[in-house]
This record gives sequence, structure tokens and C-alpha cells, in this order.
Amino acid sequence: MSDATQSAEPRKYVAEYAGGPLDGQTEHRFLVDGQPEERLAQLALVDGTEAMFDYVAGERRQLNGETYVTFTFDADLSDTLQGQADPNEESRHL
Repeated sequence: MSDATQSAEPRKYVAEYAGGPLDGQTEHRFLVDGQPEERLAQLALVDGTEAMFDYVAGERRQLNGETYVTFTFDADLSDTLQGQADPNEESRHL
């Protein structure tokens, strides 16, 4: 592969979510200006309600030639789900 071909390909990283409704999920994302984002706002459906949840970049590491970034849930900037004091708390169904 030539240098021109490599630079034309969009570069990606793996976002790993810690906490909140996306806890344990991962996804590939494109680098922005050669770097992972510092914050992510994600829309998620929890118990039939859509809400925006904010995540903050933290630990970065390399694994098998890929960059992994851990994004930690930020409850202060995330939507509060109606009927739940803690959006990270699981619903109890009777």
C-alpha cells in the first residue's frame, strides 16, 4: 500500500462505554482531525423512553494495532429518565 492510499482511508478507533445505559457496549468511530472525540452525546432507548446520555473520553490504549478509548458516563450532563433518580439504575418489573 502506498502512503497516498493509506492517508486517503479514514482512520477509526474503538469507543468502549463504561456506565450508564451503554455500559459494556463498543463501536467503531472515525477520528476527528486525527484524534478521538473528547465527549460523546448518545441517544439511547431505555424502558421505552429516548434520552441523550453524555460520555467523557478517558483511558486510551493500543490493542492489535487499533486505538481503544474508554468513555465514562457523565450523569450530570445526561438526561434524567422519568421515574428514575439514577439513569444507571436498572428498572424493576413486577
